[in-house]
Amino acid sequence: MYGVGNEQRFRRAAGAVIGAAALLVGTAGCSGSGTGEAAAGVPTGSAVASPSGTPGPGADRLKELVVAQGEKFGPYEVTDPLLDEPMSELYEAQPTACQPLTSLGKAGHTAQAYAKAGVPGQFQAVGTEILLRSYPDAGAAAAAVKSLADAGGRCAGGYTEDRALAEAKVLRVEPVPAPALGDEARAYRIVTQDVKDPGISLYKYLTLVRSGSVTLAFRSDVIDTKDFGGVPQEIVTGQWERFARGTAASPS
Repeated sequence: MYGVGNEQRFRRAAGAVIGAAALLVGTAGCSGSGTGEAAAGVPTGSAVASPSGTPGPGADRLKELVVAQGEKFGPYEVTDPLLDEPMSELYEAQPTACQPLTSLGKAGHTAQAYAKAGVPGQFQAVGTEILLRSYPDAGAAAAAVKSLADAGGRCAGGYTEDRALAEAKVLRVEPVPAPALGDEARAYRIVTQDVKDPGISLYKYLTLVRSGSVTLAFRSDVIDTKDFGGVPQEIVTGQWERFARGTAASPS
């Protein structure tokens, strides 16, 4: 259909085969100055506090904290992601200062758990990748969030993303209201030029929440030209509630 849509279909097929224009400031309760499209009904909640020196959970524990296959949140259902992490972890951003907008894979995490959610039977519905990551301590996790915030400011005017099959041009990065969850949160709209038709713009949304030494990342897109307004609230709320319950019962 569209170039980036074709690239997304390749990502899904490859999985079967191989088996955020300004720096956001303040804490999670302070939203960015972007448009209000993603602001409607952004979830709120208290932080799941962790001592600053406490390391994040290991991989097995994170897998218990991430949403599970078959769970439903409104029209969205969690599915088997096939891969261990998003395909975007293989992408490279230029300039390199923009890399956190594409992947935080080099930010020093110690463990991760990955899930995907979409609308069953609707190929062109919004799809969301959910990635929980642990860090050595809260300071390291906060540094990962800061690197994203820095990239959101430096790369507001766009950058280039080297993908598996094509080079994609990001036209602009805009802050949008972030959910009032955890210790801090950031959220961005990322507008990308279609790789086959420069006249078409496509939309992605990225939300990152930090709670102590753990980050919860949500990346949503759709195979369509519409601006769908943000990461679905139902998914963010559902994942946060599962995480909060699990960490309250067993913080480490």
